[in-house]
Amino acid sequence: MTNRKEIILRRKVLTLSATFFGLVILFTACKKDESAVGSNLDNQNLNFQITDTFTVYTESEFVDSMESDETSVGLLGAYHDPIFGAVNCGIVTQIVPDNITNDFPDAGEVIMDSVILSLRYTSINYYANFQDISIEVYEIDDILERTSQVYYTFEEPTTIGSNLTFDDPAVFSPDFVANQIVGEDTIVPHLRIPLKTELGMDFIADANAGLLNENFATNTFKGLYIKVNVPDAPKFGLSSGDGTVLYFSLEDAVSKVTLYYHTVSDEYDSFDFDINSSTARYNKIEYDRTGTQVELAEDNPSMGEETFYVQGGAIRGVIKFPHIEEFYKDSLGNPNPRIINRAVLVLPIQDYASDVFDPSARLFIARIVDSKLSTFTEDYGFGSTTTDNSVTYDEDAKEYRFIMTQEIQGLLNGDFENVGYRVYSPAFFASTVERIIFNGQRTTLKNKPRLEITYTEY
Repeated sequence: MTNRKEIILRRKVLTLSATFFGLVILFTACKKDESAVGSNLDNQNLNFQITDTFTVYTESEFVDSMESDETSVGLLGAYHDPIFGAVNCGIVTQIVPDNITNDFPDAGEVIMDSVILSLRYTSINYYANFQDISIEVYEIDDILERTSQVYYTFEEPTTIGSNLTFDDPAVFSPDFVANQIVGEDTIVPHLRIPLKTELGMDFIADANAGLLNENFATNTFKGLYIKVNVPDAPKFGLSSGDGTVLYFSLEDAVSKVTLYYHTVSDEYDSFDFDINSSTARYNKIEYDRTGTQVELAEDNPSMGEETFYVQGGAIRGVIKFPHIEEFYKDSLGNPNPRIINRAVLVLPIQDYASDVFDPSARLFIARIVDSKLSTFTEDYGFGSTTTDNSVTYDEDAKEYRFIMTQEIQGLLNGDFENVGYRVYSPAFFASTVERIIFNGQRTTLKNKPRLEITYTEY
């Protein structure tokens, strides 16, 4: 099996930050402005030409150890993709008291009405099918450290005790449209998971013992593991094409655990345990690609010349132009520099109406630095807005078009080495499980990847 490469990101000039990419999937799509390089030459009486005959080498790059901590999006659910195999997503997170100075009544005077875990949907809501989902929640026994520890998608948390959901199984039909009415309050659409009232009484006892303090999440209650109820059988017991993954905004004020209680004297109150910017958390994601086309591609990188893949925080597309330097030479091999007016990398994909696994709304391209590092291309950089660093999927043409005018000009001028490019989901810190099937240059399908260069002879 080929070595899988981990994307490690620099924290200085070459840094592609987790926060940056975690936010991208929440933005609405907008069209990337094209580079103005060479645009003033288009109407002059020069030898203006277009070519797209370059060799475009493609392959899939698999990533095992993807960082998934402190992403802005929590993933919960499982699905079985006939091409990519199955994926199973869970959320591991701390919760912290909203107020450590709150004075609770004595536990003997409290009647716990309900304990609700609330999770706010993101703008994406879900991926794959719109189906019911069975959820389990467990207390964890791992101390999560936000500032000094990195967590990865493959890390299985240590749990304590039994399932905390009030019903077992706890089956939900997600509603992404209707507001939730809670008492006299109207709250935006979100998932409400009832937990056992014993958990709330334990929290009351903790508070009365002085344990509801700044060390609550490390010493008293270390957090929750929220997962779906699926078997360990191949493909998590799901039929091909079945399943769903929900997307949650964990730092939203709606995402929290709330105790609803009253006293024997009929005084009603509530108390929140928050998931916020101070809490450590990560997405636990497991893949089962046994017997799939993607597994074959993992073992045989050359298959990428026919079909290559991108999937969330697990698979990158690799693009190379192995003979691009020949563009600056004439038929005899002599130097023949040209002015690049416009360069566009076009990547067609396979996207069928009957397929529930929609491609990513946006993609990002970066230049390979080495086996671990990537950096922005000349056309996409830190000076642009977040959305400007990715391109929108063209649903009509079924393709992504990356402007590479400045990048190709710099490459041909020798400003940097021709080592190739990686194509990512913008939320590549394990904040999405969206997947894409790309056509390689040797595909039997009509549309192939191509580099279109508009240039001027001089």
